[in-house]
Amino acid sequence: MNHQPFEDWLLNETSLNPQQKRDLNVHLLACRACAALAEVNLAFRAVRQAEPARGFSERFQRRLVERKQALRRRNVLGFGLLAVGVLMGLVWVTFPWLRAAVHSPIDLLTTWVSSLVGLWATVQAVFRAVLVLFRVAPGFISVSGWAIVVAVLMVWGALSAFSVIKFARERRLVS
Repeated sequence: MNHQPFEDWLLNETSLNPQQKRDLNVHLLACRACAALAEVNLAFRAVRQAEPARGFSERFQRRLVERKQALRRRNVLGFGLLAVGVLMGLVWVTFPWLRAAVHSPIDLLTTWVSSLVGLWATVQAVFRAVLVLFRVAPGFISVSGWAIVVAVLMVWGALSAFSVIKFARERRLVS
């Protein structure tokens, strides 16, 4: 049974034509849920509605504006603290390179170039290894096996990159 038109008629305050009134009354005699809805609706309409206190709307609007302003201030402060923290972290991480750049900029440039060349060589080696794996292993490895292979290659690449960076630092400290 479709209750939707009857629920709409009960809850909306639109006038019904005589045929709709008859259909609604017949439905209310047959359907307990709609009859209960009609009874509750009549009870709600019979109760006198309380009015808000004078100035409620203005106070509510003012508090809403104040809360938005406080939230905006808090967001700006939080973003500022985050930016300062990130900048301090960058300075802390890059301080050894900045110090080296001030003392000997050519050594720093040489170290960076050698690190980039080593990283590029590592990326090329990983790419070639992946190509070999794709040519050799398709019949032997399942989908989950490929996920493991990719994860191992990612870890291997990360370790290679970190080792290049570490060796470049040690080389700079020795010289």
